[in-house]
Amino acid sequence: MELEFELPSCSLISKPLKTYRNPIIYAQELAEEMRREGLTQAELARKHGISRTRVNQWLSLLKLTNKETRRILAMGDHWERRLLTERAFREQLPR
Repeated sequence: MELEFELPSCSLISKPLKTYRNPIIYAQELAEEMRREGLTQAELARKHGISRTRVNQWLSLLKLTNKETRRILAMGDHWERRLLTERAFREQLPR
């Protein structure tokens, strides 16, 4: 006696593609969250599971010139590959 059965269908679900955030947009979101919820940098860092220093680094990107900020914002958000690094931005900040 031959048994017939159907294999369960399994779709080939691929992993979602990794996207990279625009550092300026992310920094603006952090600043807005701090303002909206009345958080300090330390509280925001704990909430997101990152160091206070890291929060400070993100927020320092908001000190870029308006011209540079507009140029970076024009690139949009959720990039398929890293177009710019925040480290490169920090090198442009006034010391």
